[in-house]
This record gives sequence, C-alpha cells and structure tokens, in this order.
Amino acid sequence: MDDNQKACVGFSVCGGVGPMTFIKMVTHFGSPHAAYQAPSVALQPFFRTTQNYHLFLAFRSTRNLENEIKKIEGSGVWIMTQWHDDYPQQLKHISDPPICLFGKGIRDNIHFTTDICVGIVGTRKPTSYGQFVARELGEAVAAAGMVIVSGMATGIDTTSHKAAIEKQGRTVAVLGTGIDMVYPYENKDLHDQILAEYGIVVSEYPPGFGIRRGMFVMRNRIIVGLSKAIIVVEGGEHSGSLITARFAAENGVDVYAVPGPITSDMSIGPHILLGEGAKILKNPQEFLRDFGVEQKSAFISPQQINLTPNEKKIFDLLSVKKHFADEVARTITLSVPETLPILSLLEVRGIIEKDLDGGFIVRV
Repeated sequence: MDDNQKACVGFSVCGGVGPMTFIKMVTHFGSPHAAYQAPSVALQPFFRTTQNYHLFLAFRSTRNLENEIKKIEGSGVWIMTQWHDDYPQQLKHISDPPICLFGKGIRDNIHFTTDICVGIVGTRKPTSYGQFVARELGEAVAAAGMVIVSGMATGIDTTSHKAAIEKQGRTVAVLGTGIDMVYPYENKDLHDQILAEYGIVVSEYPPGFGIRRGMFVMRNRIIVGLSKAIIVVEGGEHSGSLITARFAAENGVDVYAVPGPITSDMSIGPHILLGEGAKILKNPQEFLRDFGVEQKSAFISPQQINLTPNEKKIFDLLSVKKHFADEVARTITLSVPETLPILSLLEVRGIIEKDLDGGFIVRV
C-alpha cells in the first residue's frame, strides 16, 4: 500500500473519524496522508467531539500503520481504500462513502466496475408472498449473471442471498458490524456458505469493531452505492428499506418496488415508494429487460410446476377468458381478500398477467 492507502486504513481503524470528517480533512489538506500527518492543532477543528479528537491522536501516536494492516490481512480480511483503483466508483460518489471496505472471500469474484449489481432489500418479517417473490427475483437475477447485494439480515435479505447461492450465482453481503462479526448469529451458516461459493462479505468496519447505534442504517448506503438498482420487496410504513430506497433515489439509483396485497401491512412500504415515483416491478422478466437481458428461463411455466387446487382453478378459468379479481373470487368461492394474494403470486411467477383494464389473463 502507498502512503495514502495506509492513511485511509488509519482513519478507518482509529475509531474517531467518520466518512464526513475524512472528506473534510482530505479536501482541506489535499490527501489522506497529508491529513493523517497534519499538526494536532490544525486537526482539532475537524472533530465534532473532544473524545473523537483524542481517540485519533492517541491512535496516531501509539499505533504503527504497517503493523495494523498486517494484523488485519493476517486474519483473512482484505482491504480496499478510496485510493485503490478498484474501489467502486459509484460508491465513491455517494455523499459519504466509506473510507475503506474490509472484505472476506475471494476479492476477484466480484468486479464492481463491470458487474451489474442489484440490491434486494425488505422486511425482516416477510409474509409467504414476500419470501416467494424475493426467491423468484433472486434466482432470476442470479441466473442472468447479475450480482445480488443485500444486508444478510433475517427475512428478505436472507432469502435473496440464498436464491443467488441456489442458482450458483454471486452475492455480496454488506454487514452493519465489524467484518469479523456475524450478526445475526443465526445466519452463520449463510455467511460461511456465501464465502464458500462465489460471494464476498464486506463492511466499512474493521475487525474488532463493536456494534454501535446507527451502524445498520449506515450500512444501507453501501448497498445503494454498490447497486445499479434497488428492489424493495416488502416493508412496513417505517421500514429501513424505505430509507435505503430514498437514499438510492437521491443518488440517482433506480428504485423498484414490488406491489403486494392491499390487506398486508408489509405492502405499505412498497406502495408508499410507488406513490413517490418508484418503478413498479411486476415480474423479473420486465426488470431484466430494463438491463437488456432476456432470461426466459427465469420463470417456471405452469407445465413445470404443481399448482395448488385454487391456483389450478384460477389457471383453468383464465385460460378460457379474462376475468377480474372479484369475478375470480366468486367463481372459486373465496373472498376477494383471500383471492388477491393467490393472483399476486401467479402474476409474479409469470403464469398470469394483468391486462390494461385490470383484468387477469394467462400469460401466453
């Protein structure tokens, strides 16, 4: 590493300098190395708290950067600083990019400059509909050669990562903890599987960094900075996924929202985003076409799957002619709220589609 790269590591590891402070210092002094070596009195105005100021000074006076780097890399962690040529350019241009990315896994598995990375996010408590959608989307995206980026949380994140692995695709797990901590621990097997296959795990926090308030919210901006598009599958009115989506929109990253049953609280978040201008994601095929990819095999045709009795009734009904949701409900003797989720699943799976006037037909 050159002097600027070493200084980046020092600022990341010391615990007293955040991304915004780093940007101000580098802008003022001209380079990370110059900022790191600046006189103490010249640095003090850049720190919001006296505690952070003294943390940095203590680190700088007692720690050798080359030894710190050797210790990190000796634990199986690689380091990518803003001064590395392969640091993701889109991430570098968000409002507060991480000073460093610490990673595990084979670094060359993912090429941030050429790969199309897609962020899939959503609630930690998905419905069966949300899980199905995340799995179908994940498998289609992975089968198309794209990279799935998510936060390795329970729920939609977990389902998305597993979908990539199922298709022998690539995935990036962005942690909201130190790179050496698996959180939640119940995802330890998933973490290990990502590294064993074709994925990587990254964090802006070095080994040994404990959990602090706000770290998981901060993690979401990295998901955005690595992704060409963000897909929100499910989320409540105050879901962190909405924060991620809005940050994406502010930074020029396309946001897609998956519509859901109006009877589900987990549909509120995506529907809010649709009202704010997010693109509606009807099925994976349309999403892939937006990126110039045709993946006809991404969906399973009705002939390849076993439909439930109610799904079979609906399929047979719509094979004859178009029906509206209330007509379908009356025919199969279910209520409209019971019928809508079934129609939504069939639509997401590519078995049926909605006509311009809102009627449902079998996809040809």
